[in-house]
Amino acid sequence: MALASSSFRFVDTALSTTGPLALSYAHVNLKWLIRDHLLALLADFPSLSPSIAAFTHDDGTTVHLLNASGRLPLPSSTARGIPLTIWLHQDYPLFPPLVYLSPPSPTASTIPHNHPFVDPSGAVASPYVISWRYPKSNLSDLVRNLANLLALSPPFVVGPPRSPSPPKRLPSKREAIDRLVAILHRDMASMKAKAEGDIEAALGLQARLCARAQELSIVERALVRERGSLKGRAAAMEEAKDVLVNWLRVNHRGGAIDESELDEVFEGGGDRNSMLVVDYEAEELAIEDVLYEMEQGLNGGVVPLEKYMKEVRGLAREQFFVMAKLMKLKR
Repeated sequence: MALASSSFRFVDTALSTTGPLALSYAHVNLKWLIRDHLLALLADFPSLSPSIAAFTHDDGTTVHLLNASGRLPLPSSTARGIPLTIWLHQDYPLFPPLVYLSPPSPTASTIPHNHPFVDPSGAVASPYVISWRYPKSNLSDLVRNLANLLALSPPFVVGPPRSPSPPKRLPSKREAIDRLVAILHRDMASMKAKAEGDIEAALGLQARLCARAQELSIVERALVRERGSLKGRAAAMEEAKDVLVNWLRVNHRGGAIDESELDEVFEGGGDRNSMLVVDYEAEELAIEDVLYEMEQGLNGGVVPLEKYMKEVRGLAREQFFVMAKLMKLKR
């Protein structure tokens, strides 16, 4: 009772102080409401005590405010509670209080970045704070709600986690909403981790597909070059054919040329040695063409080196014997 009386006197004195030490509350007529809310909070949570201190906002402005600090006991927990400080904003109760948590011990873990209600600096943004509405909201209900939330999603871990005891009563509507928010937040974190894994897998597949696309592009360019080369050779052969046909027309005795006469021209007039020379020369040129195409395929990456070497050795041996026979016939 002595402690409660001293807290009452402290709050009354702080709110009635004027001059340079006066508090920064903008609504003077609402000071009685600030007193009632703060004293009700101290009565419901004796572990908290009032004090006055300077508070610096994010924009750099400094104000003198009332606060209640101490350890907040959690439901179904044997721990000493979580240290917190509740600052009454200069526009309270039209503006929600500012709540900050502190580590309960030096060995406690830091607040995770994905905690649903507390950011790494310790600032609390619970659904009750976000949906604060005067006159429906008050400090005592805020702290009760915060205790239930922190029991569901502890911001600090000290020692091994304890399994929560089953509830002895049906949760209220607000408690049910808070539990649903905590569950949804955990599900979102799990889905986010899975989505990041899927993205990494998709990026890996994309890299492999890009590499294959580059390989196909190389093969395509080689085929385009080969097609151009074949077109050039076909055009050259067509031109040679035209020259040969014109020569035959000029030098042929008897006017028109039939197919049998053309065969005799290319077959050497029926002489057996001449026909063998034509056959061997044709075979040697065919082998030369195959060697050229094999080399193009090797350069374009179509023919493996091992297969290229094997085929070239066989063709070179065959070409050697053909050229030897041809030289023998010509002698």
